Amino acid sequence: MAVHEIPDRPEILSHFPDNGLYRWLELGDGRQVYGYAAIAEHEDMLELHLSLVHWGGHVRRHLGEDVEWLKGEARRLGKQRVMGIRADENGTFDTRFFKFAGLFGFGETHTIQTTTLPVGSAEP
Repeated sequence: MAVHEIPDRPEILSHFPDNGLYRWLELGDGRQVYGYAAIAEHEDMLELHLSLVHWGGHVRRHLGEDVEWLKGEARRLGKQRVMGIRADENGTFDTRFFKFAGLFGFGETHTIQTTTLPVGSAEP
């Protein structure tokens, strides 16, 4: 199996909060690590964030196995679906995201944009 849960948030996902909500996953083929993922449980779904560090046909084949693992994990946790979410702190829209997700059976595409308003310290 190419999916291994790791105890600490990987550097590539350092923009995610390390607040106990996410489980951190390392994706590899036994020779190299090709990606990392963060998953979180919600009412009826499993939230997925994926960051690849390598790509190619070999990785694509292994990602198919990873998706099967993910579907099994969602079923084990009693979830009805997996929602893949792409976050980019540079504010860029990747037109390849939906095509990439479709290769692995994802559908029902949505576009969400967010922005952050810092409010400063709560201390008086």
